Parts: sequence; structure tokens; C-alpha cells
Amino acid sequence: MKSPLNARRKTTRFSGAETRVRSIACRKASKQLLRLPWSKFRNAYETYPLWHALALWSEAIIRIAGCAPRPVLTIVAERCPGFAEANDNWEKSPALHLLEWVHGNRFGDAKQEGWLDALIFYGARHPTSCAAWAYFEKCEEQWSRRRPRPLPSFDRWWRFAQRAPLHDGPSCSVLSEAVESFVDWKAFTFWLRPIFFGCIGLPPDALAELESRCPELAAFSKEANMICRATTRSGLWRRIIGICGDRALSRAKREGWAGILVEQVQLHPLYVRTHAYAEQWKQDWSCHPPSRYPSLAEWKLAAAEYISLDRASRLAGPRTQKIASHTS
Repeated sequence: MKSPLNARRKTTRFSGAETRVRSIACRKASKQLLRLPWSKFRNAYETYPLWHALALWSEAIIRIAGCAPRPVLTIVAERCPGFAEANDNWEKSPALHLLEWVHGNRFGDAKQEGWLDALIFYGARHPTSCAAWAYFEKCEEQWSRRRPRPLPSFDRWWRFAQRAPLHDGPSCSVLSEAVESFVDWKAFTFWLRPIFFGCIGLPPDALAELESRCPELAAFSKEANMICRATTRSGLWRRIIGICGDRALSRAKREGWAGILVEQVQLHPLYVRTHAYAEQWKQDWSCHPPSRYPSLAEWKLAAAEYISLDRASRLAGPRTQKIASHTS
């Protein structure tokens, strides 16, 4: 496994080979992600950044100190019991060795069940992991000029990392909140589109949801026959997409980090699985429309629990997960 320290997060140009390798890793992670429900993946995904940060802090401290000082040895012994005894030369590449131990001992289920690559791929791209990486690079640059005295404890380093801006962008907490909001708006449009362009018209609860999120279109519900006209319908849909985009990106655009937000959304595992479910749902909806269209909450729950067909077929032969199961 490559050390995370070999892959800079700063914007750079990638060779064709590097781009292909990254694409392969992304596809592999996405495939593994869709083999289990979000409720199971989420806990590991939210926990991973703390271990990633511990590895980066250890690397930063050992580099500047020239060896593992007592605070590092103490916290490593507390959080990774037995690690130092089993890895004699770990101080030469602490981040690499620590993460290898963490993957096997703290995320053993992911390793045994075949979704560790997905956890590493998405966990290392979690906004908090990105913040830890950005702060690590900042410390590496500043400490090379002036060594801090005393060297920061892990808890102190971790707090500063979470508050530090991500390469001139927002803090990880602000970015995480914006990502969650963006994913929610995307789920709304994924859910709405099949019925918006379907032949049954919008159910009352869908109209209510649309009015709640897009009050600018309140007059739409008073002219329900507009949905029957293709030209009007297309225009309305463009307005809806524009309104949703403005809601999701307004602060990021205003403060100049819209690009960072869009990139983080595309790499967020909940968005990846929501998009995958939306594609499957659209196919099932066109072939076998359910008797009742699900509410947005029901649709989002189904997306979170969605398991891809290849996994389902391996486990149970014929397809067992009905996309419309939450609508009956």
C-alpha cells in the first residue's frame, strides 16, 4: 500500500497513467461501496479521519524530532496496543505503518468483507481527512523553518487541523455541512425528475415538497395542467435545477470555494450511492411504475439502503431487492 504522504492534495497535473490508476481506484471503491448499505459504511467512514489524522500527526512529529518522542510513543501505545512491539522499524515511515495496522485492527470487518478499498478511498477524501492533510502540509512547511516548542499533542494538533482552512477554502466543518446540503438537493432532483417528466402528473405530496423547497414556484401548483405541456415542463425543470443549484452553491460561490465543494460532493460516498440508486430507480420506474410514488424521505431511505445488483445476485441468485419495496 502506498503511503498517503506520496499523494499531494495540492492541485497538480496528472499523467495519463496516473489518471487511469485513479479512475480504476475510483471504480473499484464505488463498486465495493454499493455492496453494503450506507448505515453500515457510514460509521467506518466517519471514524476513519481521526485515524488518518493520528498517522499524519505522528509523521509530522517524528520528522521534526528525528525520532518518536515520548508523547508519540504514549498515544500510539494507548490507541494502537501491540503496534510498536510488532513493528520494529515503524518510525522510519510512521504514517504508512500506522495506517496498515489501523486497517487490519480497527477496520477488520471492512477487510474481511471486501470493502476496505472503498473505506480507504472515500475515508481519505472525507473533508476532515482533507483538513488533516492540509494542516500536515502547513506544519511541514512552517516547522522546517522554526520548530515549535513544545511540540503539539495530538489532541491540540487535531483541533487546529479541524479549524484550519482547506487550501484557502473553508474549514472542514463548514465544508462538510455544505456537502451534506448539496447531496440533499441532488437527492431531491433525482427523486422528482421521473414523476416530473412522467405521465401521471405530480402527486400532492410532491407538489408540497416542491413548493416548500422552491417557494418561487408556488404558482405552479395552481396550474397543474402546465405539467402536461412538454415545452412548459422543460422550462420549469430548468428553473428548478437553477434554484436548487443556487441553494446548494450560494455561500461557496460568494466565498470563492465552489470548485472545492463540487469536487467534494462528487467524492462523497452518499452522493455516489444516491446517484447509482437514481439511475436504477429511473429504469425500474419506466418499466414497472409503482402503484404509489414514494415520498422523498422514503426514496432517500431506499437510496441509503440500496445494494447493487451484482452483489444481490451473488448472495441470493434472483434479484431480491425490489426498488419499489419502500413504496408498497
